[in-house]
Amino acid sequence: MSADSEGDIMNRFRFLLLAAIVSTAIAPSPWIDRAAGQEVALTPLETTEVARGYRAETLKLKPVVNDKNETIGKINDFIFSKEGNVYAVVSVGDFSGISGQQIAVPFRSLKLDNPSSYVVLPGASRAALEKLPVFVNNR
Repeated sequence: MSADSEGDIMNRFRFLLLAAIVSTAIAPSPWIDRAAGQEVALTPLETTEVARGYRAETLKLKPVVNDKNETIGKINDFIFSKEGNVYAVVSVGDFSGISGQQIAVPFRSLKLDNPSSYVVLPGASRAALEKLPVFVNNR
């Protein structure tokens, strides 16, 4: 083998090695771009909405009434699903909020801006809620 052949082989090897390094560095770039693009920021509208919102501790143990102003129970806890849904755990029939039948209702079903400062679950009755599946905390 001549020296020129060995030089050509080495140059090809270097070129292939450089190509492999460059392609390895470029290949994950779509994932890097996505990770970098996931900044969390509040827009002015969201900031205002958060400022007008309620703290979970403020709502916990608050009486829950229906639209006829009949007391149903109290909010005992909140559940946040991995999919982004929020549920209020209501202690039905127990007005201390500690015991009673625990049920979970979608948080969006509740009305919070009631003049009586109660949480309203429109269209609900204690009897209807007691027929719902019991919430069991597995964690």
